[in-house]
Amino acid sequence: MSLMTVAEVKTFLRLTDTTYDTLITYYIPIIEEDICEYLNNWFEDNVIYIDTGSGLAFSRGNTATGTTQADYITDDNQDFSTAGFAAGMDVVIMGGSNGGVYSVASLTTAVMTMTCTGEFIDQDQDDSFRTVGNIRISRMRWPEALKPIAAKMIWAQISDNRPGNVSQERIDDYSVTYAGKNAYPERVVRQLDKWRYARTG
Repeated sequence: MSLMTVAEVKTFLRLTDTTYDTLITYYIPIIEEDICEYLNNWFEDNVIYIDTGSGLAFSRGNTATGTTQADYITDDNQDFSTAGFAAGMDVVIMGGSNGGVYSVASLTTAVMTMTCTGEFIDQDQDDSFRTVGNIRISRMRWPEALKPIAAKMIWAQISDNRPGNVSQERIDDYSVTYAGKNAYPERVVRQLDKWRYARTG
């Protein structure tokens, strides 16, 4: 499952109308990425995953109007559903050229179709002209306690969005801190630190 739904964000923010629904939908995956980058923690599941050096192929979807097709992954060697993957899951891809957080839209035995279109780079582990190496796809297990923090981060982007990469900014008692690609109130970001992994190298 995704970190949270639009309805959950609205509950935490005490929003009752639909004014910000589109923006909230847009910001949920951005906040997911920022949380993971800031924490150096991708919340990988050790139960539902595929870890392989061959067989996976990533295909960029068609972004042309009228013929849109989502990005998808195929696997020559394994069955995604037998591995435990399902539609609606967030997954993290480690290794290769398509690392990051994605959501599964639908699933067949050998094809995992994502919700994104045009984000993947075409890549095949069995390409004899380029060594891709090992790639791991894992279900993400988001802690429930992240939800209210993520909702505040979403609201910071909607209500007080500032362009650029802010490392630190202070105006009287208000301050923001860099987290991932965006800046958030420092008091909000500090709440994430219990899940933070130290970076090495």
